[in-house]
Amino acid sequence: MVCTLCKHPAVHFGNFQNRNYNRCTYCASVFLDSIDLPSASREEKRYQQHQNSTSNSGYIDFLSPLITVVTKNHGKAETGLDYGSGPNPVLTNLLKNRGFVVTAYDLFFSKNPDALQQSYDYVLCCEVIEHFHKPAESFRELFDLLKPGGSLYCKTNLLTPDINFKDWWYKNDFTHSFFYTTEALAYIRSHFGFTNLILKSDYIQFIK
Repeated sequence: MVCTLCKHPAVHFGNFQNRNYNRCTYCASVFLDSIDLPSASREEKRYQQHQNSTSNSGYIDFLSPLITVVTKNHGKAETGLDYGSGPNPVLTNLLKNRGFVVTAYDLFFSKNPDALQQSYDYVLCCEVIEHFHKPAESFRELFDLLKPGGSLYCKTNLLTPDINFKDWWYKNDFTHSFFYTTEALAYIRSHFGFTNLILKSDYIQFIK
């Protein structure tokens, strides 16, 4: 068994809520066993239940760190991609309303292949990377979507040493299949060729 991110050996970590998890012996990430990965149809049905909209003030607050960093670091003439924008691309629309040029892409709800044939000054992954079934392939794609010097902004909950995985609420969503550690982020930076990694309390920034 190997880690689906760094391809190092992984060991069985436990069974929680009738799902089997493995832990990488190198990057310490925890990930679902392949036999327990949800089907595409189950994923889509789950995502359709998300109640994300511009009228949800709590969700707007949740997105605010990404909106702030984009408005601070990027000009309105630059181009961005909201990768995994969901059934209602709130982040895309909020940035567009501020005059930014952002394209929504989602495997289920905004499947626009042309969007993946372009390059961008920044790519946003808000609560997306924990859903990757093949994170190594997905991060390679994300890296390739960026222009030189571009930024990849990710928002996810990291698995830190103080977390008791058994009791961790974040794992309870069956569509969450990969849980990253700071070691995993360092691997992503070095392996895929990012020049810098900035870890904030409410987002992660990789710079190409």
